[in-house]
Amino acid sequence: MTKEPKLPPEGDLAEELRRSLENLVEGELSVENLTANKLAFLRAWLKDDLHRTGDYLRGLGGELQTLEERTGDWLLNAADPTETAWPNLLRCISGGQPWALAGETVGEGEELQCLGCGYRVLPAPHTQITPCHRCGYGCFRQMEGGLEA
Repeated sequence: MTKEPKLPPEGDLAEELRRSLENLVEGELSVENLTANKLAFLRAWLKDDLHRTGDYLRGLGGELQTLEERTGDWLLNAADPTETAWPNLLRCISGGQPWALAGETVGEGEELQCLGCGYRVLPAPHTQITPCHRCGYGCFRQMEGGLEA
């Protein structure tokens, strides 16, 4: 045999139900306030974190560019200059620009730019062109007007 729960008298039942309902509503409002406070805290935390991340990435951008340039220089130094300079030589030839090879004689006021690494030099007039002092490549673009050009 199951025992039925004892209910309060009918007049007190409405009062008991009203108190229970008020407690439920009060509890729900407390949860909503707690959730709103947590949401405001989370929003402020995310905003701060976003600003810090932006600052970090801006600082990192400069470092990455430096690393990229260093890596490019390292790879070009390790590469065979004839492979990296070949497209530059072809551009000089197809564009009708003057170019010179190591072993040729330098003219008066003639600046040379290495087609391998871009190093520019203004050698003494009427001397023999030597391979690039920077990368060792022996093909140069002839430039007139000296170092100001």
